[in-house]
Amino acid sequence: MAQGMASWRHGARRAMSMVLLLLGLGGCGGGSSGAAPVTGGTSAPTRSFLMGASPFFATPTRFPDMRMEDMTDRDLLSLHLDDFWGVPWDYCSAQGCRNLPGEWVRQWQDLARTAQASGKPLYLALSPLSGRKTLSAGVLPNGSRGSEWAPVDASGCYAFGTDPQAQAYKTAYIAYAKYVIDLVGPRYLSPAVEMNIPFTSCANHKAAWVAWYGDVAQAIKDAYPNLVVFPTFQLDHMYGVADATSQCAGGITPEQCFDIRLAEALAIPADRMAISTYPAAWKYLRPAPPTDTWARIRQATGRGIWVSETGWPAVPVFSRYPHGSGEVCGPILLPDRIANEAEQAAYLGGLLEQAQAQRLEAVVWWLNRDYLDGQVAATCPCPQANSDTCTLLHTMYTAGGDVTETLTRVFGNMALRRYDGSARAAHAVWREWVGRGRAP
Repeated sequence: MAQGMASWRHGARRAMSMVLLLLGLGGCGGGSSGAAPVTGGTSAPTRSFLMGASPFFATPTRFPDMRMEDMTDRDLLSLHLDDFWGVPWDYCSAQGCRNLPGEWVRQWQDLARTAQASGKPLYLALSPLSGRKTLSAGVLPNGSRGSEWAPVDASGCYAFGTDPQAQAYKTAYIAYAKYVIDLVGPRYLSPAVEMNIPFTSCANHKAAWVAWYGDVAQAIKDAYPNLVVFPTFQLDHMYGVADATSQCAGGITPEQCFDIRLAEALAIPADRMAISTYPAAWKYLRPAPPTDTWARIRQATGRGIWVSETGWPAVPVFSRYPHGSGEVCGPILLPDRIANEAEQAAYLGGLLEQAQAQRLEAVVWWLNRDYLDGQVAATCPCPQANSDTCTLLHTMYTAGGDVTETLTRVFGNMALRRYDGSARAAHAVWREWVGRGRAP
């Protein structure tokens, strides 16, 4: 579990902007498969887009614990590995990856075998960055994820343009990507996830990071010309509303900021335009978020457009939970007027309508089944100390404090299905669209 805790502590920072937004509100195995197979009657309405979800799950002893459940609920399988298992920098070079730790290899082999057995087209998302700022942790000889090691500046950013080893690390990352591509056999690949977050948080290294990524993507395309390769971009950062560092200068509006950054994103070579978004906070902020995002992207590009990851929390979350005597529950972070199943279903339904209107190519929901028991997670303090939910949350708190526990909670109850596998209201919305025949 040490490997998993480290992965989540760093990987979960990708949603820190969501938590900051929410704080402004005041108060970011098993299973069932009862649905019928996907069908598309000739008289039924159609959809333009693939529908995917991640098999991500987590337990107190395994993180992530990928579970290939409910395959009839999707026609795309999203393998969002990010940097969770680390990058074997020390084992990979221009000659390929050699003498890789056996346990690290085994978990990738297990993932590849079960994913391929699903029969679904696979979307693999990787990242060379930890916390979207510095190079990912490496892989230890026992196969577990190591700690952060790369040289960073005063802001905690890796200096892509000045570190003399940047070229060697780029070569190692390309070799790593090729290794897992050969193993998993994806149809779609993101070699970088939310690559625009460092554009503002690490602005001094932006140009070098873009060039570094461009070389990686080109090397992969040269080796796999039929593989669909693209980075993903985080929507709040494109609008400049994620945090203070993401704002556009000069007093321009979020919409103007988005247009500038959309053009910037489209200048990066890619086979698709892919966006991640978790908009629960935006609905309750003033001014309200734009409603024409997907139309503006469609107008700007002829590329296929992806919602590469999205979700909506269905269980309230506090900003702090007690883990010792004398501690109290913190202020509410996600109140039940925001985090509930009706709001989740409404968001999903609206998103799918927009996806159809703008002829998007894919929509990926973050989670198929909750990895937290919602009834337990909704209660503060955690009411069942020995349950998997409370044990996992305490483990995450021990690893990274309140922020890591909070993020674990925010993402842990976003699924189409509850912890016990029963369907939420959003699942009915999802199934209605899945049941439509696809007409790209």
